[in-house]
Parts: sequence; C-alpha cells; structure tokens
Amino acid sequence: MRIKNNKIKILLNLDIIIASIAMVILVTATFAGVLARYVFGQPFGWIEEIQAALIVWVVFLAGGAAYRTANHSSIEVLYEMFPKPIRKLIDVFIGLVVTGVLGYLCYTAMLYFQLFIKTGRGTAVLQIPYIYIYAVVPVACLLQIFNYFLVNVFGYDDEKQNLLEDKEEDTNE
Repeated sequence: MRIKNNKIKILLNLDIIIASIAMVILVTATFAGVLARYVFGQPFGWIEEIQAALIVWVVFLAGGAAYRTANHSSIEVLYEMFPKPIRKLIDVFIGLVVTGVLGYLCYTAMLYFQLFIKTGRGTAVLQIPYIYIYAVVPVACLLQIFNYFLVNVFGYDDEKQNLLEDKEEDTNE
C-alpha cells in the first residue's frame, strides 16, 4: 500500500507528532524540575502531575506508531517454526487478541472517562481535570487497532514507504 497524498501522511503520523511534542515537553519539564530542585533548592510542587499526564499521552499515542513501524516485540523464532497455513491461523488469532484487548481497554477507558465527567475530578495541585489527561486513551486504542490492521491486513509498510520516497527524491534531482 503506497500513499502519495501528503495530507494523509500527516494524518497517519499525527499520533507520533503529538507524542513527540509531549515527549519534548516532558523532557523539558523534567530538566527544569531538576534544576529547580538541585540548583535553586526550590522544587516545583506540580511537576509530577505534568510528568504523569505527559507520560500517558506519550505511551498511548506512540503505541499506534509502534504498530505502523513494526516495533512491537514479537517472538519470530517460534512463529517461523510453523508451516505457512498454521502461521495464517496464528495471525488471525493474534489479530483477534489485539483487537479484543485494545477494544476492552478502550471500553474501560470510556467508563472511567464518564466517571471523570460526572465527578469533575482533577489533579491535586494544578486541578487539571482527569478527562484532559485520559481522553487520549480511548482515541489511542482505536488508533492502535487501526494501525494494526493497516499494517497486517492492508500491508502498509512505513519503512518501505520512506525508502520509496527517498528513491523518488533521488531520481528527481
């Protein structure tokens, strides 16, 4: 599957773009927190809340990109031992397990999301509503399911896509 439209490429990579921005903010905030605590002797009381929220966003959004770039761990040695027809059955089983687990996580996150809306709970120091922190979880679960099927059913290969683009740029020069 080859994608030429730049808008679609940006949409496909929106999760990793947002996760990258969150990671930069996380590292910057952590560095500032270390400076405040150990250099100036005045620690930020709120830094842990920001770090925890950003970690949630980074982990869940980067999960979809990990599917797209085949960076989730797998036990290929065991998988390769089986004949091709059995591997196809294993692939279907893995797809069902991935969809089931991520679907259940999405469902559970939605229940928590509804609870946070009803109660209006927020973090202790900054009073950031938990809905802002955990809103990413159901969205990211659906994106991970989408990316799993994009790669494993529709054959999208992010690495090959980048190699094809590089070759096109070389021939255009």
